[in-house]
Amino acid sequence: MSDNNETQSMEEKLRNARNAGVGKPTEETLKREAAEQVENENMQLGIRAGTELLVGLVAGGGIGYGLDMYFETKPFLFIAFLLLGVCSAFLNIYKITQKIGTGVGFAELHKRQKKGK
Repeated sequence: MSDNNETQSMEEKLRNARNAGVGKPTEETLKREAAEQVENENMQLGIRAGTELLVGLVAGGGIGYGLDMYFETKPFLFIAFLLLGVCSAFLNIYKITQKIGTGVGFAELHKRQKKGK
C-alpha cells in the first residue's frame, strides 16, 4: 500500500514540475546553444578546407616528384602536378563553401528548405 502512495506522490510531483516548466531551457540558453553550434560548424568548415588544401599540395607534389624521378625531367612534372594539386584543392574548397556535392540530394533539400521559409 505504501508503494502505491509513493508512486502516486512521485507522479504528482513530476506532473507539478512539468507544469511549472522545470527542465525547459530558457531563451538565453537556446540562443547560446545556437551560437555555439554555428561556431562549431564554421570551425569544421575551416578545418576541412585547410585539410583539402594540404592534401592537394602533398598529393600533387608527391605525384609530380615521383614522375620526375621516373622520367628524369627534374622540375617540370613536379611543378605541373603541384599546380594541378593546388587547383584541385581550391575547387574542393569552393565546393565545400557552396555546399555542392556534400551528399546525395542534400544540396537540393537545403535549397527547397530555404525557399519554403
